[in-house]
Amino acid sequence: MTKRVLIAPLDWGLGHATRCIPLIRELQRRGCEVFIAGSGDSRLLLEREFPQLTFLELPGYQPSYPATRSMAWSMARQLSKFRRAIREEHACVERYVKEHALDLVISDNRYGCWTASAPSIFITHQSNILMPKRFGWMAPWIRRINHSFIRKFTECWIPDFPGDHALAGDLITFGRHQANYAVRYIGPQSRFIPTHTAKTMYDMVCVFSGPEPQRTVFENIVVPQVKASGLRYFVVRGLPAAAEEQSNDNCVNFLSGAALQTVLEQASCVIARSGFSTVMDLSALQKRAIFVPTPGQTEQEYLAARLMKQGVAFMQEQHRFNLAVALEESKKYKGFTQSPADPALLAGTLDSVFESLGKPQRQKELVDGK
Repeated sequence: MTKRVLIAPLDWGLGHATRCIPLIRELQRRGCEVFIAGSGDSRLLLEREFPQLTFLELPGYQPSYPATRSMAWSMARQLSKFRRAIREEHACVERYVKEHALDLVISDNRYGCWTASAPSIFITHQSNILMPKRFGWMAPWIRRINHSFIRKFTECWIPDFPGDHALAGDLITFGRHQANYAVRYIGPQSRFIPTHTAKTMYDMVCVFSGPEPQRTVFENIVVPQVKASGLRYFVVRGLPAAAEEQSNDNCVNFLSGAALQTVLEQASCVIARSGFSTVMDLSALQKRAIFVPTPGQTEQEYLAARLMKQGVAFMQEQHRFNLAVALEESKKYKGFTQSPADPALLAGTLDSVFESLGKPQRQKELVDGK
């Protein structure tokens, strides 16, 4: 009997949608009927990648980043909007489960996308949400809230390796909360399958992404320096709602996954945000990178600093970005060399979930994904 599965990625940038692509492909390979629920640019990206699938609407979180003010205070002011989105998306999922007789719900960081009527999976790389140093006193409270939401789901899937091989480091630690719900490690999830055949065509490829206005701020700082450098470059603006058109100066609004992979594989170096999905993609392609974290976004700042400390990639703060310095410094870093995740990790996790469908739901602790 065909299983009907709902995938619901968060609309906070594009990364939650792109890392769902290998999951959607695996579900299709198994003959599942896949429904995608989402909003905004992340939904539009998946509509372009999978035009044959059924798409359902969810309320958008629509985060807005400050241009100059504190990120923490900006997020605090939007909490009521986020709580409303969680309540509304939960009501939508309950309705969709009934209307479409769904067998399984998989949420990528949407806290409200669960139901008691079917197994519900929560995908996250932030079981431990890091706080800015001056708000460190809030960390235990934030962690309790985070885990209270995750406990509503049947299982929590971490798109990373456990232990020392993890890309996300402290972001995926659990501490004493680990025993409260089932956890599986499915390995880093990238939409890219490296070819290792591309010839280098560009000295640098710049990929811009994330909520406004910081996406535009980043682009306006980097692109003038790139154009004045005299080097071979390609710019992907990260605007899926815009036309996929290339201008005369090697700049494109958006690229499909296959086209983006081609461009990235032709790059000597990639300049990008240090969001976790970007890290997974560049790790899969084993690229050299220069990371510029979104100002005030603690997760990206932590990942960029961690990768720099490990000798993987150079990082620069956005307001200090200097292309000449960044390119010279990046030569001291080895780039990503870790082998991609074994697809069997995700396949085995799905095997276990599908075996349990039709059986009474129960939660058990899983150690290191085993």
